Amino acid sequence: MKNTSHNTSLPAREAALGVVFATVAALVLIGAIAALSSLAPKAEAKAFKTLSHEFPVPSRHQYGDGVGAGRGHQGQDVFADCGKRLLAARGGKVQDRGRHYAAGNYLVVDGRSTRVDYVYMHLRRSGIAHQGERLSRGERIGKVGQSGNAVGCHLHFEMWSKPGYYEGGHAMRSVTKHLRRWDRGG
Repeated sequence: MKNTSHNTSLPAREAALGVVFATVAALVLIGAIAALSSLAPKAEAKAFKTLSHEFPVPSRHQYGDGVGAGRGHQGQDVFADCGKRLLAARGGKVQDRGRHYAAGNYLVVDGRSTRVDYVYMHLRRSGIAHQGERLSRGERIGKVGQSGNAVGCHLHFEMWSKPGYYEGGHAMRSVTKHLRRWDRGG
């Protein structure tokens, strides 16, 4: 008689190795999923931060006149000491910058993925950012000033609906509400 015990134990060993391999593979997969899931909230937070806004005057400040203010005022004034830094409320592309007799030194940023233009007026100088330059949210764009027809150092901030600043859009009356929310960190 032939000894077949050797032949019958080979499939059992292969089956046992298969179970071990499957178990190890499952543990590796579970570990990878756990590692990725721990990164997901950070990635989501970073993505949200990219899409959120930054309050443009990160220093001691006070709100002045808002939209209307009895003289066709189209934005919100935020008073701060002259020379304090101004930040981009939203990333985007600088579509215009210059000097105007009333607005003084100004900067217009076409907000990335928002269909909103963000307008900064009365800057100390014409701003750090140049026309056509891409900006990130929170990037320094200039300093608080009192150029143009300004009384006291402040940022005059406007938001314009699509298609944009003096391109057929209109100044958004909700600018003060947005600024106050960003000021609270929201």
